[in-house]
Amino acid sequence: MKALFYLGPERLELREIGKPKGDVVIKILGAGVCGTDLKTYLKGHPMFKPPTILGHECYGKIVELNVDMKSLEVGDTVAVAPYAECGKCDLCETGVPELCKSKTYLETGCFTQYIAVSREHASRALFKVTDDPAQILAEPLACVFNGFEKLRVKPRRLLVVGGGPMGVLFALLGVSEGCETFVIEKSAWRLEHIRSLGIEAADTPPEGLFDGIIFAVNIPELVGQYTRLANDGGSLLLFSGYPKDSLIEVDSYAVHYREVSVVGSFGFALKHFERAVETLSSQVELFRRLMTHRFDLENAPKAFEILSKGEAMKVFFGM
Repeated sequence: MKALFYLGPERLELREIGKPKGDVVIKILGAGVCGTDLKTYLKGHPMFKPPTILGHECYGKIVELNVDMKSLEVGDTVAVAPYAECGKCDLCETGVPELCKSKTYLETGCFTQYIAVSREHASRALFKVTDDPAQILAEPLACVFNGFEKLRVKPRRLLVVGGGPMGVLFALLGVSEGCETFVIEKSAWRLEHIRSLGIEAADTPPEGLFDGIIFAVNIPELVGQYTRLANDGGSLLLFSGYPKDSLIEVDSYAVHYREVSVVGSFGFALKHFERAVETLSSQVELFRRLMTHRFDLENAPKAFEILSKGEAMKVFFGM
């Protein structure tokens, strides 16, 4: 089978390797390229040592079932959660399962034709879906649901700072939830695309205050700058990953006297993944609009090139 190997910054190689063996074997039908994949491709990443296979946003069809799984059958199309919390530890029981330290994981990335999944992971992390490329959005949408859940209240007015794929996914969710939604973005290409989706967007903030402000860019100084736009009792959500030693400044008056909260979110829990699958099932046309480019594994360098130029939203590989 074919598999796309990451060999180091800006180095990819399509290789022929043996088809994996395991409890559940899945033929990958689609795999999304996320911001972490792009960052790894451009600069490397401490968690992904080359040679390795990247990719964790995928769906596919079960082609082998070598264990007894009452809820699954050969031929089922499934969205694949890349990890699953244990459900038993203190973090899981206290309401932050996304931070569980005893998760099960996929054993390989999904930029390949087939993956094998253990029975333990499959029993919790495979969700039956229809065969639609938009199913690759289940994992990023699950992360967005986790972030949205961290806001103190459902925003009447929602501001998304950063109009990349995840920022626009937040905006699409805001639209689906009935929020008045606005996106801040500097890129001319992205601004045009966001507006084509019917979402208000500009390179400067609009008039008025917002109940929820989501930072989908990792520029720490923006947090302090945008605090003034938070409504009384509103929330600032730090969604994008920030460098470990970076600091933010927040107006203490706003936090104390106006009860503006600063919260963060990281990853997802299975409840968010399940909700994402259900939402894609009922609103697939809305969220499919995020997907702008499809490539074969053979053309992977072009996929990463167009993403690095900021001239794409969600890019995915169709197998």
